[in-house]
Amino acid sequence: MKVDDLPLTKPLIIAITKNNLHPKCAIYRDKEILVVDDHQYTLLIWGKLSQETSKAYTLVSIDYHPDTNPPFWLYATQKAMAVDPDREEVLVAKFQKKVMATIDPLNLKTVETVMDVMRNDEHINTAMTLGYLKDYHMINCMEKHQYLKGHHYLVAKNNFGSLEDTMFSEADFLVESLEGESFILDIDLDYFSVLENFQYNPEKFGMFKRLVRGASLITIARSRTYFDYLKKENFTIESCEEKFMALLEKILEEKD
Repeated sequence: MKVDDLPLTKPLIIAITKNNLHPKCAIYRDKEILVVDDHQYTLLIWGKLSQETSKAYTLVSIDYHPDTNPPFWLYATQKAMAVDPDREEVLVAKFQKKVMATIDPLNLKTVETVMDVMRNDEHINTAMTLGYLKDYHMINCMEKHQYLKGHHYLVAKNNFGSLEDTMFSEADFLVESLEGESFILDIDLDYFSVLENFQYNPEKFGMFKRLVRGASLITIARSRTYFDYLKKENFTIESCEEKFMALLEKILEEKD
């Protein structure tokens, strides 16, 4: 998935106005970071990586929202309610299955074709169903779901936006659970609400540093609408992205 084969110590940024189907890319010391506008489009990135390496990955996602609704749940629910509300449960499953039947996991064009009916909280379990992911760890500020597959971790309110070790430990997330796993690190920028979130202290960022350095790939969603709604200080999504990218660069360039 490299943009080219040249080793880079500074990021290569490809500026593209619409970066869902054409993500922005940065490379720091061979660590590839891809940025989309809307979170569901990371599904295409994960699918491409899975195809290129012929394996399924574990996902670690840090987000304000849990983003683990079933595949095409809202589309199927709305359609079911329009057809026959009394048969909602049966029809939802039917319409979900119908959309999934149009997808060939090995052909990303078939995935791209249905992205217009996918919401920005349905991509993780869709990736699980398609075999791009084999497990996930969802660290979020809203809900600690219990599904048959995957793991949810609820961030304490006093830790919202934090990437410090205290946030991870109080949410009961253990980076050691990833030992021996190939994993993708995924971050939604709506998780960050104040500029203080980007103040880096190497002594307090041990777990996040291990995630950044150990990830096979890093994906970032800008989620402008949610970011603007949730932020507590007057800064822009562009500033948030810039500061977070600078934080990643610092972690990757830092010598232990």
